[in-house]
Formats: sequence, structure tokens, C-alpha cells
Amino acid sequence: MKISVFGGTGAAGGKVIQEARSKGFDVVALARHPEILRARFPEIEVVQGDVFKSETLRAALIDSDAVISTLGPVGRVRETTIYSGGVLNIAGIMQELGKRRLIVAASLIGIDPHPDATWYTVLFARLFLIPVLGYQYRDTAKMKEKLIKYDDLNWTLVGLPMLTNGKAKGHFRSSIGTPLHHPSRISRDDLASYLVSILDESATYKQWTEVSW
Repeated sequence: MKISVFGGTGAAGGKVIQEARSKGFDVVALARHPEILRARFPEIEVVQGDVFKSETLRAALIDSDAVISTLGPVGRVRETTIYSGGVLNIAGIMQELGKRRLIVAASLIGIDPHPDATWYTVLFARLFLIPVLGYQYRDTAKMKEKLIKYDDLNWTLVGLPMLTNGKAKGHFRSSIGTPLHHPSRISRDDLASYLVSILDESATYKQWTEVSW
């Protein structure tokens, strides 16, 4: 299997590349500055491009069997279109090329709050997360609204808690279609393990999931 990784120059994306390679998968990654990834991962294919420029995406997708995105806002921004623009550009080219499997890691609040969420999760979201990170929520919600219209795309949205640089524990909790109880944090190593592990998990197709320690 060949996997296209988007967001590979980031900390989480780099872990996904490492995990995929350790499982024997071939990897192709898109980067605006390909020299960074070529230096870190000389064994993978790196394509220069930008997710906001659809014409540069085909080379990173044409030979792949699945896509994992860890794209997210960079720096101190107050608005973003990385999901509703960048990820949907990927989805559009996948549809054109007949590619089906797409996994998107996004901020937890971008997929939740959910009617079954605990009261303290909802309260924390209303008092802190939405005021501070509301721009991510709005953009992820726009992405999800359009993704569900892609009938031929087996997408999975993965809601993230706080990410750490700690060592992998080798275990984590996950849910499909329902919120986790008290999601707190997870290391980027364990996140990468989860993302790669659900590549062929049909129960996650067209679903939102959550993962946490």
C-alpha cells in the first residue's frame, strides 16, 4: 500500500510517516519546502506543492491507495481555511482520480460538541475552546458538511485532544460516532499508530472518531 501524507513537515505528520514506514508502507508526501522532508526521510517520495493549489496535488495522489492528513493552522492565526479549503481540495482531486480512503486529523472541538458529551466537556468548550479556537471549529464544520456529500469517498474525521511529545504508551482509547469520556491528551507517536491502524477499518468509514489516552 502507498500512502499520501499531508502535513508531513509538522510534528504529527512526521510521526505518521515514521509509523507508516515501520509498517512497510510506501509513502509520498506533499510539501511546500520539500528539502525539509527529503533530509528527514530520504527513503520516501516527496512532491513539491501546496494544498491550496489543486494543480499541484495530482502528483502526490495519482499512485496512492490512501491519504492521511494532519494539516492544521500554523502560527497565531485567527481564521483558517486549511480544512474547508486545503483538505477539500485533496478530496476533490481524490474523487477525480478514483481514490477512496481519506483520514483527516482535526481538533477535537472541530468535530464536537456532541449531544452525548459530558456536561463539563460542553462547559469547557463554551467557556474556553470555542472562544479561543472557534475559527478552527467553524472551518472544520464547513469541511465536514461538504465531505458527507462525497458518496465515493471513505473519509474518517479523527478528533484530537491535546497532543504531546511524550513517549508512546502503546495503547489508547478510541470511539466511533460517540464522544470519548474525558478525552485529555495523547502523544503524537500514539496518534500516528492510531491513524495508520484504521486505514482498512471499514467501521470508521464516513464516521467521526475520537482518540485519547
